[in-house]
Amino acid sequence: MDLLSLQFIILIVKMVVSVLPGILAVALLASSEENLRSIRNTICNKIFGISNVIELHRFKRFVVIVSTVAILYSLTAAWFLLLSQYFT
Repeated sequence: MDLLSLQFIILIVKMVVSVLPGILAVALLASSEENLRSIRNTICNKIFGISNVIELHRFKRFVVIVSTVAILYSLTAAWFLLLSQYFT
């Protein structure tokens, strides 16, 4: 079957590697304050055993920085893995 060829599987893997970090980053940036607080509490409970070790404004700054890096990674990965072959 042509749909299950090796090239199609490689294309799907390339798309997942290049697009998924950007989608997760945008979802984190669009999260509400309560959702970010819940994520922070979960992470702090898993690592430190206390739910409020990291201050919320520092966690928000960390989320913005990580999301920006993930979006930049997603854009460059999409360019090199998916789009560069169409412009050379």
